[in-house]
Amino acid sequence: MCGGINLSQCIPVADDDNGKTPKNKIIFPSLLYNTGRVISYSVIGFLLGGMGMLLTGGGGMGIPLLLQGILKIIAGLFMVIMGINMLGWITLLRKFQIRFPQRLTDKINKKRRENRPFFVRLLNGLMPCGPMQSMQIIALGSGNPVSGAAAMLMFSLGTVPLMLGFGSLDTSEAENTESDAEKEETVVYETPAVENGEISINADTLTSNPMYINYDSNGTNIQLIAVKGSDGTPRLSLNTCQVCNPSPRAYFKEQNGRLVCQNCGNVFTTDSVGETTGGCNPMYIDYKNTDGKLTVSVADLDTYADQFASWDGPVK
Repeated sequence: MCGGINLSQCIPVADDDNGKTPKNKIIFPSLLYNTGRVISYSVIGFLLGGMGMLLTGGGGMGIPLLLQGILKIIAGLFMVIMGINMLGWITLLRKFQIRFPQRLTDKINKKRRENRPFFVRLLNGLMPCGPMQSMQIIALGSGNPVSGAAAMLMFSLGTVPLMLGFGSLDTSEAENTESDAEKEETVVYETPAVENGEISINADTLTSNPMYINYDSNGTNIQLIAVKGSDGTPRLSLNTCQVCNPSPRAYFKEQNGRLVCQNCGNVFTTDSVGETTGGCNPMYIDYKNTDGKLTVSVADLDTYADQFASWDGPVK
């Protein structure tokens, strides 16, 4: 999770006449991202330590180990639920998905792109990350705001070298990908009719070039990708990235036979469509492949409307 978010926010912004990024500015987004991360973690550690002090009456004894263990189990259950939601196995569990308020998300997306990594990372201190939640429980258990802040500070500083280096990798390939993507080939968009509570796509019409399927869910456009994989199997998934969502640019375009996330620049083969694996992939949706048709329930599609509320991909 951290890797995908890190990459999505640390791609440098081209700012010279040739659309290239000066080498001395490649590290700038990553510096902003990690600065926001250190500040966010430290502040949250301070608040949790203060909360622990209030819960224990200020005696300096800290939270009992048994209670810390129970909190870790609860945090682990939320991580399991989040993983199941990414796989799309149980629709009912999506009601337990914690998302930032849409208004706050819109404000962050309106920030200047070169400053956005700092604000994103300030908020990501609240994301459901297993190792970070373990450290937060330690900060809470310390029963001291200074100790809580110090614990989270050390944790954040310990991960800076890896995250800073990971986010500062040469992005020349990503820049070339973006410039090449502007040379769009003929793209097929379809808006199939709803029949018997389902939309269907004729598998015989699919090729190795993706077809984009639009569905109107009460005014929110939900887009799918339909494609024939390398083994000839028809595949279907939502046209949004599991990690980059809800960024407006969390959608995929085809380039040279591959799918490119327009938010983070990660590249995937068409065989990633329809896969249930987590991470930075096209978001999975349950569908059927029977009698030469791919079918998906519109009731199931409607449950993904929130993921497309800020989506800004092409609709034709």
